[in-house]
Amino acid sequence: MHPALQGLIVVTIVVSAAMGYYYFSNLFLDRFIFPRRAFDADDARKRTWLGLLTLIIAPVLGYFVLSVVVPWMGSGLAFFDAGVKDLSAIGSTASIGAFWSGVASFVTGVLLMVVSVALAVVGYALFVLAFILLVAFLRIVLAAVLKLGGMSSWALFGGIGLAVLASAVSSFGADWGILPVLSVVGLIAAAWAVIHALRVQGQLVPASSVGDNVNNATALRPWFFLFPALFALCLYLAYPVFETLRLSLTERVFLADGPVPYIYQWAGLDNYAQMFAEPKFWEAVRNNFLWLLVVPALSTGFGLLVAQLTDRLSWGNVVKSLIFMPMAISFVGASVIWKLVYDFRPEGTEQIGILNAIMVVFGGEPQTWLTMPFWNNFFLMVVLIWIQTGFAMVILSAALRGIPEETIEAAIVDGANPFQIFFRIKVPQIAGTILVVWTTITLTVLKVFDIVFAMTNGQWETQVLANYMYDKLFRASDWGLGSASAIIIMLLVTPILVWNVRNARKEMR
Repeated sequence: MHPALQGLIVVTIVVSAAMGYYYFSNLFLDRFIFPRRAFDADDARKRTWLGLLTLIIAPVLGYFVLSVVVPWMGSGLAFFDAGVKDLSAIGSTASIGAFWSGVASFVTGVLLMVVSVALAVVGYALFVLAFILLVAFLRIVLAAVLKLGGMSSWALFGGIGLAVLASAVSSFGADWGILPVLSVVGLIAAAWAVIHALRVQGQLVPASSVGDNVNNATALRPWFFLFPALFALCLYLAYPVFETLRLSLTERVFLADGPVPYIYQWAGLDNYAQMFAEPKFWEAVRNNFLWLLVVPALSTGFGLLVAQLTDRLSWGNVVKSLIFMPMAISFVGASVIWKLVYDFRPEGTEQIGILNAIMVVFGGEPQTWLTMPFWNNFFLMVVLIWIQTGFAMVILSAALRGIPEETIEAAIVDGANPFQIFFRIKVPQIAGTILVVWTTITLTVLKVFDIVFAMTNGQWETQVLANYMYDKLFRASDWGLGSASAIIIMLLVTPILVWNVRNARKEMR
């Protein structure tokens, strides 16, 4: 099959699946799970047992239906391709038999694909039904436990938390005898809370009025719309964090023989202890701290200075465009540019590096700028300052334009000079924006990798945490130590990120 046609089929299936999910979720929610009619106690009990049986049987039937779809879809595609091939050869082979064979194969393929798509819709609907029943039952159980409160709530949440924590530690590779016991105790406590709350309530689906059913459906509907996004977030954000944490507490042991080349063994905090004992790690921490002191301050300061000097000038937009231009360059591209600026050639030869060429013109000697310990960190910082100044300038320029003219005019009338207007009138009014820009650049600095990797690769005492993590993960193949360094970076970034988000929300309010 032509790749374009395959791509069209994949896109059609994905879009249809998304539309089908929203259609079936609303249909099942309003028609079957919470219909707009009142339940008496007997009806509620019958619906409970019917719902539980459906919850168990629906995914099983859906799995069997979808297991039939895959081979039928493959057979349909094979017949379709064979029919297209036979029909396309009719011009060169004037055979009536080949024509009817191609038509039969083409029609068979189309019919098989149509039937398989219909079966896929049925199987998909069964899974959606089971998922919605599960969410509805969980909401009712949770509401019953919270309504009862007290020991039931503590038993439910504490038991689930204990079981999840014990299972998580066990999945890391810890072979502690008490972990299975803690998991069982947690599950028993949660089960007791659920059963106790439901017995007090009387049945799983309480006798409800029409209004209760409408309210239940309305409360659950947003979660079904949010579920695809929440699932993607958990898959691409939450799961990698959990997996990185797991790897940081394990050690990869290679096997001489066996079905797998290596296994992961529980190492506890050994990776962190080994990392803290390495001088290279503390060099990376020291350099990251140095970057944090210099880059956000200078980037924000230069951005604010340019924004103020070019404010309300006829040619100010040209200057802003030139300063913002480095933002369009990748970190690696900027590193290559500045590596040429710092390039060194032996004395007596022509210098292609701009900095050394200037040194030679003024009678100095060319220097290997990137191999000068301590100072080479500042030469690397120049690259990030050059890039981030444009970002700070744009944000702060917009903030300066938002300052009310009345305050500036009042200050001028009171006899304030330009410096007083800037530092006492303008800066206090945009302090929140300055803080947001500062913290945003700080997050970028904590994760800086490309510049160091492309220019020095962490040599000559320029190591940073992200490059240290890369070295351990992909060069030394030490996944435990590399994951531990990734967790350290995450722990450093998270408080600043949370604080930045809270300040941004405060500014919006």
